[in-house]
Amino acid sequence: MTAIKIQKAALERFAKQGFSATSMNEIATDVGIKKPSIYAHFKNKDDLYLSLIPIMIEHELNYAKQILTGGEGVFQQFNLYLTSIDQRFDQSFDVQFWMNALLNPPKHIYDEVIEPMHLFMEHLEQIFIAALKDLSENQLDHVTLARMYMSFVDALQSELIFGGKQKYQLRLTAILRVLDVLKSTCK
Repeated sequence: MTAIKIQKAALERFAKQGFSATSMNEIATDVGIKKPSIYAHFKNKDDLYLSLIPIMIEHELNYAKQILTGGEGVFQQFNLYLTSIDQRFDQSFDVQFWMNALLNPPKHIYDEVIEPMHLFMEHLEQIFIAALKDLSENQLDHVTLARMYMSFVDALQSELIFGGKQKYQLRLTAILRVLDVLKSTCK
């Protein structure tokens, strides 16, 4: 139970302050324990940070599976998935941590963070492919469409983190307009 409390407090701190600005002392204070007690559960700050990655991967894949069920409303499902990126970011330390870890991982543990992220992206692409598989093929097959959506997700997440809300909104509006045109050709 204490390990989960430590992870929850660390997640919030990492989301708000980033990896470098977060101290183990702050996390311990947030949980109401002494700093040495953290080390009964995690070797160091790197270990604590890395313990959050599989949890976030599971959350994100579950969210995608919940939203992207395929069928007739598949384009609306993808629109919801894309438009929820900034809303979820604003409302959830989980998503803030997730996007920062994905787009700006701590340099000294880059490989340990990015390797599971690559697996996540492969799983997410498979969820996208499964949701789109029942579309009647037009000029674009469902695999190509899934990869296009993956590119849109990457672009929107990057814009939100590095460009800010206003630029994110401009990019989202443009993407949704393109998708409306695409939708009319994929019936």
